[in-house]
Amino acid sequence: MTKTLLAAAAVLLLGAGPTFAQMPEKKSMDKSAALMQKEEAMLTSIVKKDWTTFKSLMLPDAWSLDENGAMSIADFLKMTADPKFDLSIQQKASDMKVIDVDATSKLVTYKLEQKGTMMGQPFPPVVYATTVWVNRGGAWKAIFHQESTAAPKQPNK
Repeated sequence: MTKTLLAAAAVLLLGAGPTFAQMPEKKSMDKSAALMQKEEAMLTSIVKKDWTTFKSLMLPDAWSLDENGAMSIADFLKMTADPKFDLSIQQKASDMKVIDVDATSKLVTYKLEQKGTMMGQPFPPVVYATTVWVNRGGAWKAIFHQESTAAPKQPNK
């Protein structure tokens, strides 16, 4: 009887193994696609100056870091309300991927080609970006965004 139960348990475990292994991967892929869509929505909201959508994707205490230093998203949004605020940008993201940190934290990384200016200053033409997304109360929100300016191309020798 014990051998029969062990054999049955082994068959169930071995037979069900691939199904269980595939389920988290599919869920992970679905989450990845959803987070990449959120990242694209964030980028689009900046291009369109749709600060309502932008704000809806961020936590109120989120921060950003780029070649100009650190800035809270709250300060950035205050700046956008200034009549002197000047933003003109075109962006194209590529090589986007999601890095799984844990069940409630993910990183979205990508290459961002951009053209335009903000407050009269040109954007670097290529940056590598990372956004930290966290799940708070069942909703994925950005809490930190960082951009690194791409190194200049080295001349061929």
